[in-house]
Amino acid sequence: MKVMLGTVEVAGFVAGLTSGLRSIGVSAESYLSASHPFGYDGVDDKQPVVVRIWRSLGSFRAKNASMPLPLKGVVWGLQFLLSWLVLFYSVFIFDAYIFVYGKTITNTRFELFLLRSMNKKIIFVYLGSDCRPPYLSGGSISGVPSSQAAARAVHASKKVSKKVWFQERKADYVVNAPGTGQFHRRDFVNWFSMGVPVSRTNHTMATDVAQTDRAVRILHSPSKPLIKGSDEIRAVVSRLQKKGYLIDFIELKGVPNSKVREELARCDFVIDQLYSDSPMAFFATEAAHFGKPTVVAGYFSECASDYIASDDMPPSVYVMPDKLEEAVANLIDDHKYRTELGLAARDFIHSRWDNRLVAQRYLRLLNGDVPASWLCSAKELSYVHGCGVDQDQIVLVGRYIVDHFGWPAFRLEGKSELKQQLAKLLNQPASPDA
Repeated sequence: MKVMLGTVEVAGFVAGLTSGLRSIGVSAESYLSASHPFGYDGVDDKQPVVVRIWRSLGSFRAKNASMPLPLKGVVWGLQFLLSWLVLFYSVFIFDAYIFVYGKTITNTRFELFLLRSMNKKIIFVYLGSDCRPPYLSGGSISGVPSSQAAARAVHASKKVSKKVWFQERKADYVVNAPGTGQFHRRDFVNWFSMGVPVSRTNHTMATDVAQTDRAVRILHSPSKPLIKGSDEIRAVVSRLQKKGYLIDFIELKGVPNSKVREELARCDFVIDQLYSDSPMAFFATEAAHFGKPTVVAGYFSECASDYIASDDMPPSVYVMPDKLEEAVANLIDDHKYRTELGLAARDFIHSRWDNRLVAQRYLRLLNGDVPASWLCSAKELSYVHGCGVDQDQIVLVGRYIVDHFGWPAFRLEGKSELKQQLAKLLNQPASPDA
């Protein structure tokens, strides 16, 4: 079986899974529409010329986002035309496609019709904001007035929900986290049953030495500070410093992944984000390589064990947002616990998320061998507290949507449990026809 993975790289996921598939004897290639700005991807320079030009045009667009509109249109048009050549080339090479972040080669419906007509295996792997309802996503509603955020979220929800519904119909399987699967109409594969494909080879272990007279080194590396809650994280650290805690706080933004790894090797632990719907997202996973524990907050922490099997639960300090300061203080105070948690995180990713093991699970998907324990019921989801945004903002935006657009704007047809939970959160009666 020959497998294509793409077309965007997210925190090394595509590179890790490609490597894992190759390690178990599967012929796998990653076709990316642009190189990753932080250097995560490791694409093969021996790929066909059309694929390399297609990727180069995408990289040029990303690096020159402020180019004049006519030039931007020309570059986009050229890349779009090349995407069809890449697609038609690929169908003669590959038997299966693993699409990440909801992106395909041409990003058209015809592409999926074509692949299905040719009996190609298709898997979609969603990673968060690509499928999460926009009215529950900080990337859509944080930092703007509720009226503007609501209008934006309603428009985006229609687009995202239609994409998810179409892709899940055309795919053999879709992989998603239970905290972001609200738009699914069909059961999907639990992201935590599959894992993050990580490699042991590119990281070295650094030990946390117990010294009571030195500052504890804490690392925070937000890709998007607003939705990661960086302001509150800084405030938490500042309050602890005023209480007498010795803290050396390091914040990295917009730096290459190599720089992040250097700081991970030097830190004592990591603070990931304030409103996460995962106990161990990509940054926390990378910290685990180095045996460094992560503090992460999010509303999903209250119900994570309802959706994630105990064997699949990644070790981290996962708490409600209002408990972040207490969690950070405890980790500073308890060196032994800090060390043990870091080692447990490292052991977990090596024993559960090693790229070879994750690749074996994806191969089972491609072969149609899927245990029932891997599946999430789309109808039984009830999490509505979002990611990357304070709950108060979700309530404000949600109430505005109810008042000005009506319940159908939430795009939760057939999801009685989700509608009930959302109505409870908004303190609004749910419309029976919503």
